[in-house]
Amino acid sequence: MNTKGQIKLNYPDEFRIACKISNLKQEELIQYFIDQVSFYAFIGGNMEPAHLWATTVSIECKEFWNKIPLESISDPLVQEISLKYIKKLTALSLEAGLTTNEETSSSTSFMKAWSAELLPLTDYEADVTTTQGEVFNLTFDFNLVCRLNGIHTDLLLQYFVDNISLARERAINVIEEVRINPSVAVLLILVSYHEDVKHRILPHQEIYRKYGLQLLQLDKTQKNENDLETRVETYSAFYREWYNALTKNIN
Repeated sequence: MNTKGQIKLNYPDEFRIACKISNLKQEELIQYFIDQVSFYAFIGGNMEPAHLWATTVSIECKEFWNKIPLESISDPLVQEISLKYIKKLTALSLEAGLTTNEETSSSTSFMKAWSAELLPLTDYEADVTTTQGEVFNLTFDFNLVCRLNGIHTDLLLQYFVDNISLARERAINVIEEVRINPSVAVLLILVSYHEDVKHRILPHQEIYRKYGLQLLQLDKTQKNENDLETRVETYSAFYREWYNALTKNIN
């Protein structure tokens, strides 16, 4: 995976709006996504939802771009080390009676040990810088999954941000819950369950109260709108108005 130098990420309006309304920094959400991508989840292991959703994003990115895996491992030592830990992780996934937390904890420990042995032998990058000057730390899992999927860092990160849209998510599921977008799922988990995020005091709380109530009223009208794209446009305009109110700090 060639990540040397800088990468360019374009942040669509829908991504900016989602981060602003969710009281998140853009780089904070992207780093969280990177941290949740998991090799163990990639091979079918049971993990906590954030890992499963983030890894699903990487798999869908590969399918979207129709990528093929990069070159196979040729270094005998790398092969030996990798096979050792793959066997351990496979055995873990087959072990009965483990809770999700236990499985997540054990697999994370195995990955740390694998990383310590393998990183000195690989060309994986520890971090990547964007043209905007943002620096993202790249985990061993993230590097490994990218390599296995045949996708570069910038391609996966761009796919992630491109697929975040509160408007489309709301429009799709307002009538009946169909399917949550994996990228949006990562955002919602960060906002709802991460201790440092869920207890943050919202700025301009009067704006959140106002638009939160309006959103519930809008849901009632949109349940009667059969055309999906019309619903998307309606919600998009609503979220943009909410975003502008927060940006301008006006009621």
